Amino acid sequence: MLTCRYRFNRASGKVYRENSTGLVELSESLDTIILHATPAVYGQPFPNLMAQDWINLCFLDPQMNWSFALLNSGQSDALRPFLNYQIQQGQNLFNQLTRITLIPQTSRLGRRWYTYSFEAHPLPVGINLLQILQKNSHFPLIDPTIDLSFPEPKLDFLNFTSPPPQLSIQLVDQRTPFLSWD
Repeated sequence: MLTCRYRFNRASGKVYRENSTGLVELSESLDTIILHATPAVYGQPFPNLMAQDWINLCFLDPQMNWSFALLNSGQSDALRPFLNYQIQQGQNLFNQLTRITLIPQTSRLGRRWYTYSFEAHPLPVGINLLQILQKNSHFPLIDPTIDLSFPEPKLDFLNFTSPPPQLSIQLVDQRTPFLSWD
């Protein structure tokens, strides 16, 4: 399993995947299995962007890679669709496939930007999320390369109906908790 990073560019309406040489343009949407979403934190992780609210997502991408992305508020209430989706679907977003799409918007002055849209779909057949998590418990739920003060994940995010895994936290550094399943 690889670790990947994605960017949702609300200026262009495109989703990009980071690679060693730069950014690879994908499309206007991305299918994910969201494992963890932080609360919104105000900051400026990228010097070319203004300070704003950010949510860090940890998810499995279509190739089942452990992935990270940031959602930003911009000068609008762009995080509201995610917060509404999170409330509507409940805290267990990993129980479904989430399609994240960038939808065009136009202001009264003709300025164009993109907002987020979230759509729940059934998990693909054959996905054993508990097994995936157990095999990859060494990966963090918060992107360790982003310098924002996201709170530590709560351990109650896993509510499996089969025997629940025994969870423990290892603090590898001050910011990045790692989960391990015993």
